Amino acid sequence: MTRRFVTTLACAALLAATALLPLSAVADARAALDRFLQGLETYSAEFSQTLTDETGFVLQEAEGRFSIGLPDRLRWELDAPFEQQIVADGEYLWIHDPELRQATVRPVDQALDATPLALLTQPHRLDEQFAVEEEAVPEGWRLVLRPRAPDADFTLLEVDLGTEDELLGLAFMDVFGQRTEIHLQEAQRNPVLAPGEFRFTPPPGTDVYRP
Repeated sequence: MTRRFVTTLACAALLAATALLPLSAVADARAALDRFLQGLETYSAEFSQTLTDETGFVLQEAEGRFSIGLPDRLRWELDAPFEQQIVADGEYLWIHDPELRQATVRPVDQALDATPLALLTQPHRLDEQFAVEEEAVPEGWRLVLRPRAPDADFTLLEVDLGTEDELLGLAFMDVFGQRTEIHLQEAQRNPVLAPGEFRFTPPPGTDVYRP
């Protein structure tokens, strides 16, 4: 359960609201996402996340940080005790488990296709990969995305955006009814990132798998 959670949470989650804004605000959800993505080249944030089962019972909690370079570049790091690195360099996506001294690598298009990560790293494919609905929430707007791929490992993805077109968080439901929520902090839009931010070299002694 732990390792499955750590891998899945990279494909991410957030916020359930209790009240609705006026219906006139609903149509603004997609426009808010478009404005958020306009001119976006890099993005970074810290996050906290929670995994709950179908009854709402908390299974695990974790913290970490991520950065994005559009398109198809990602660095996602989780802190101990669920330490893990996920790095997409534009060509390949690596998932590294330091405790097991294992790394899995796949072509980025195969690895990201029809996953929550695709929303962040391949925004130009949003309508191709998801059926898109809109909702209004007190903080701003929410996009509700349902994957078109029949073999996707999640059934629902929510994207919350604030009234100033900022990304507030993500939430997704997996095929087992478990919900992952990711809350963002210290977000930076178009930060200057280190040259090696999206590169990964397996540490010595790491077993590398290529499914």
